[in-house]
Amino acid sequence: MQIVSGAVLERWNGLSDEQVVHQVLDGQTALFEVLMRRHNERLYRAARAILRDDREAEDVMQQAYVNAYAHLRQFDGRASFATWLTRIAVHEALARVRRRKRFDVLDADDPSTHESQMTWTFTPDPERQAI
Repeated sequence: MQIVSGAVLERWNGLSDEQVVHQVLDGQTALFEVLMRRHNERLYRAARAILRDDREAEDVMQQAYVNAYAHLRQFDGRASFATWLTRIAVHEALARVRRRKRFDVLDADDPSTHESQMTWTFTPDPERQAI
């Protein structure tokens, strides 16, 4: 992606998101920056509301832009570009929340943690129950 100066970006600010998307798909890939600048605050707020962590919200924003750029041809205009992009960010944020819960560290001093760990360890899986 080439770097575009502020003056050049100003020229494209009058276009709708959908028009900018078409320009990007037509080979003017540097114009994706226009879309990023337009939607940074919206994506950050959506990710931050879900994650409650500034740094992770920024990571989600970055990943959402990468995913959107990689799949830009899939944008079909049924919803606005802003909605499509926000959904990508929300899905990424929710996936991180799920991963975070899956890998939460067990508190060694919490007795209830030991009980649940033991229950899980000794509970037979469905295959063993069937046998």
